[in-house]
Amino acid sequence: MAGQQQHDDSWIGRRVGEFRRDRNWTLGILADKVGLSTTQLSRIESGTRQPSVGTLIEIAHSFGVSLSRLVDDQYSAPYHLTRATDREAQTESGGLALLSGDFPGLQAVRLVVPASSEAPEASHGGEEWLYVLTGAIGIRIGTADIMLAVGDTIHFPSHTTHRVHNPGDTSAEVLLVSTSGRG
Repeated sequence: MAGQQQHDDSWIGRRVGEFRRDRNWTLGILADKVGLSTTQLSRIESGTRQPSVGTLIEIAHSFGVSLSRLVDDQYSAPYHLTRATDREAQTESGGLALLSGDFPGLQAVRLVVPASSEAPEASHGGEEWLYVLTGAIGIRIGTADIMLAVGDTIHFPSHTTHRVHNPGDTSAEVLLVSTSGRG
């Protein structure tokens, strides 16, 4: 199924809908938990809007699952192996490659941030650590604006409102590790 998901732009939204319905939640209940409107969530579930990584993390936290569990319905072994050929998905803020498995507490993703793009603001429990692999990105954490170049890292509590952007004319690649704050 992972191969099909790579070419199907609405699979992430269907997974969000499945998790919401499994809990007998309305769109309004989930909207209140993640701070989005019911219209935005409806568009995510229908596949007409691709969620940002921050939104996916917040939705996963509201369900009490890891980001990997939210977007991967494959069998969960006692380890998680990610093959380079099986891990690319598209979100509104770029390419997302899940690198971690369905273990509580930690999510790792490789994120491609398109040139001249800006992700929506995010705020959720836990911590985030970013490492710039290629290109350069800007990040706003609270009121601080910080530019990061290749090899730079930043670590911060993710309950602080934050937003990643790429002001450059080439895409940037970032390794993002986040914790759920649920220990």
